[in-house]
Amino acid sequence: MARKRLKRSHSDKAAGWSFRPSRRSLVFALVAVLGAVVALANTAVNVLHARAPDLALAIDRNDPVALIRSAQLKRAAGDPAARSNQAVLSVVQRSVRRLPINGPAFRLYGLSSATNSDLEAMRRQMRLSDRMERRDVATQLWLIENAVEQNDVSRTLRHYDTALRIEESSRALLYPVLTDAMDSALIRERFQPYLKANPPWLESFLRFAVSKTETPVSLAELARLNEGWPEGNAFSSLDTELLARLFANEDYTQAADHFRRIKAVDRSILTSLRLTDASTNWQRAPIAWQPFKIDGIETYILASAEGAGAVEIEADVEAGYKGPVARKFLALEPGRYRLSSAMRSENFSRSDTARWVLSCAGAGTNLPLVREDVELRQTMMLEADFAVPDDCPIQSLLVSTNTLVGTGYVKVILASATLEAQPSTR
Repeated sequence: MARKRLKRSHSDKAAGWSFRPSRRSLVFALVAVLGAVVALANTAVNVLHARAPDLALAIDRNDPVALIRSAQLKRAAGDPAARSNQAVLSVVQRSVRRLPINGPAFRLYGLSSATNSDLEAMRRQMRLSDRMERRDVATQLWLIENAVEQNDVSRTLRHYDTALRIEESSRALLYPVLTDAMDSALIRERFQPYLKANPPWLESFLRFAVSKTETPVSLAELARLNEGWPEGNAFSSLDTELLARLFANEDYTQAADHFRRIKAVDRSILTSLRLTDASTNWQRAPIAWQPFKIDGIETYILASAEGAGAVEIEADVEAGYKGPVARKFLALEPGRYRLSSAMRSENFSRSDTARWVLSCAGAGTNLPLVREDVELRQTMMLEADFAVPDDCPIQSLLVSTNTLVGTGYVKVILASATLEAQPSTR
């Protein structure tokens, strides 16, 4: 029995040793565990270093991102210890040792230098931050401001370009400022390379500027310096939008000048009342004929029986409508002229009329050059002689109707219109 028990104990012992890990296995397992712990720690640091930098530093006291982020938050909270140059320098040095290409670190040191009135040191650090990490919007904003203070326009625009390329969110901040800057002749001149290079933000900026500017004349001058907007469909509607803004701002002479510079435009539209495809192109209104589409009236451009590109303007107005039908701007030279228009009408009442008023644009209370009424009939002709004075470079023509209250619609058709220069009586 003793021998048998002894044998069993020996066999049990042998069996036990067969399931124990070797020393090499233990080492491998320990390395694997340590690797998993390190990987987990690194992952935690990467997740936390921007949002909770102090927690990240508890795991890795030298994480370069967490060091700078923690210092930034402490400075923003007013921690006096975090504002000292020595403390900031220590943080920056530790961060840069781990991450040499470290724009935010140098920006932090630059801001600290500014707090301590070391402006030149700040400029050096910000320029270094710019060279090392251009994808830092805050650095670019500071550099823009610094360049503006030094009246360095080219450098200012270069930093605008960099900032606008980094984040689209920066455009909401920078577009209004850059739009106002276009009032400066020097800025417009230095902006020309960007019009030619067409950076990715240019189209959206120009569209913003045209729609928001309080001085559209500045943008018309910008386009003049560049001999028009950049080529491409993205910019094709800018002239239309700018013309509308110029007229809305009552910059009539500048609007006419801009119209003359539009590529492939029919400049004769400025001195003619002819009804054609070109002269009724809505993209060139209101220098081209502009029919009104408002409550109580529907207007259409229809082909004329005369052919050769001639059209008619048809207006269906509610009986009782009193208001505009169409308008057009002209740039006639001083002198004498005769205006003629053939018109038609349907469903009119006895006292319904059409009125043509030609005035000097922007002339305030000056008497109109033409104020002519014609009773609506199946066919009618309006004619008027007038003189354009020397101080009237741009003229505004408004065609309107005055109808009696009733049921249904009154149809008014502008079939043709002409202007003829008359011999001078001087």
